[in-house]
Amino acid sequence: MADQREDILDSMRSRVLRGLQSGTLQAGDRLPSARALERELEVDHRVILDVYRELSAEGLIETRPRGGVYVAARHARGGIPPLPERWFADVLAEGVAREIPVPDLSEWLRRCTETLRLRAVVITTTADQSAGLCRELRDDFGLEAESVPVTAIAARPFVVPVRRADLIVTTGAHRKSVEDLATEAKKPAIAIDVRLDIMGGEWRLLLQRPVYAIVGSEEFATMLHRFVHDTPGSENLRTIIVGQDDFAAIPSDAPTYVTQEARRLLGDRPLPGRLIPAARTIAQHSAREIIRFIVGANRDAMARTTK
Repeated sequence: MADQREDILDSMRSRVLRGLQSGTLQAGDRLPSARALERELEVDHRVILDVYRELSAEGLIETRPRGGVYVAARHARGGIPPLPERWFADVLAEGVAREIPVPDLSEWLRRCTETLRLRAVVITTTADQSAGLCRELRDDFGLEAESVPVTAIAARPFVVPVRRADLIVTTGAHRKSVEDLATEAKKPAIAIDVRLDIMGGEWRLLLQRPVYAIVGSEEFATMLHRFVHDTPGSENLRTIIVGQDDFAAIPSDAPTYVTQEARRLLGDRPLPGRLIPAARTIAQHSAREIIRFIVGANRDAMARTTK
């Protein structure tokens, strides 16, 4: 239940922020009721109410008695919320309780994440998936990340990226084979889950009108269409494959995603459409698992240096 609440909190927070970034939400827009989200997410509406209370405490949304839930007016520009005061105060208080003075906590946090320069190798089906996950691991977690195709996991001896990796990351589709590989290579492995509503919430808003996705391969285009198939408005998804399709088909004001692999293939080529920032795809409980690995590895390194 705790993981479910955290996943829904993360996805609802992201839904509002991404909606503001993409222009599908504006400050003051009404958000779905708890009952509506109960049906959409198939969870008890009391969990939704708890999530809304948390987002209200963070200043991201406003609740009006008998009037519903709305995007907070203070986020009319940028969509970036202030650091939640209660959460940050709790972090500082937990540090003090562990004999870490407030002025010293930032140094402890830095050492717990930066004592080691950790490497991850990503193993997935398509280059678009791999490039996106590598970007996320670099930008959000500070890991050096590179990828190998899933077909390479049968290679023996292990390919170089696997041999030098500190962590192997994959998706649920390849969990078993990658975990077997990790056991043989004596490496930790994490099979990440995708954010609960990346296609349900964010794309539900985007697909109310034509939205374009520029991708690196036909295989990933097919995967993306299959992924949104059950989302209302899925017929509004238009995929543009680099090297095959005409970019002139994209209207100048159309919401447009560009995968990391597509951007690599295109270089500095200017693109039409209203480009939407890359979405986070890793679910909160999977992010926590990655962070625990990072903190544990750095903690062990610090312990070795103090002996």
